[in-house]
Amino acid sequence: MGSNISSVYDVPSSMESKNGLIVKIESRRQWRLLFDSMKGSKELLVIDFTAAWCGPCKAMEPRVKEIVSRYPEVVFARVDVDRLMDVAETYKANTLPAFVFVKRGEEVDRVVGAKPDELVNKIEKHRV
Repeated sequence: MGSNISSVYDVPSSMESKNGLIVKIESRRQWRLLFDSMKGSKELLVIDFTAAWCGPCKAMEPRVKEIVSRYPEVVFARVDVDRLMDVAETYKANTLPAFVFVKRGEEVDRVVGAKPDELVNKIEKHRV
């Protein structure tokens, strides 16, 4: 998937880092397209649940961009919980930031809180 993901998912506001991409999910349709396409894939999807008012989320943002650049084979999706409450509720993203790891449409792990080292460890564990 990698670098052409923004055109595939009609994601005009994706945030590119050096080698990776964070897909900023702005609508339910966009979420559904991404999620459905990942169901049949072996690729790891990391959903970054965040909110504009969340201080720890803002503090994690530069670290997340750095992590994304180290794992271009992993798909990262940023979901604002206030904008897409139903998606946040589906994954019980009640404490922020929350990072949910999904493979083939199923949650395989999660990291809750601003824990960049734990985030990296779990990416390492699930990316293959």
